[in-house]
Amino acid sequence: MKIDEKLVDEVAMLARLKISDKKTFIKEMQKIVDYFQILEEVDTSELEPMYTPIENATKLRDNKVRNFEDVESIRKNFPNRDRNYLKIPGIHK
Repeated sequence: MKIDEKLVDEVAMLARLKISDKKTFIKEMQKIVDYFQILEEVDTSELEPMYTPIENATKLRDNKVRNFEDVESIRKNFPNRDRNYLKIPGIHK
């Protein structure tokens, strides 16, 4: 796969990136793609697929509803409150 300026522009637009030095970026991306092409040449036909690197299954806790008794201790950590509501800074301008 050849990395060109058109592909870089498309990826930058989709990822919302501003790339100041496109030539350096193209060189670095081409190195990465070339490396993956080398990996594609490795013969893995005799290997069994590996679905997870973790051999032991993780024990999950029981999915039970529990009431948290000390809600007021959490509320004390918030500097801005209005009765039972916590005030936080807005995320929209």
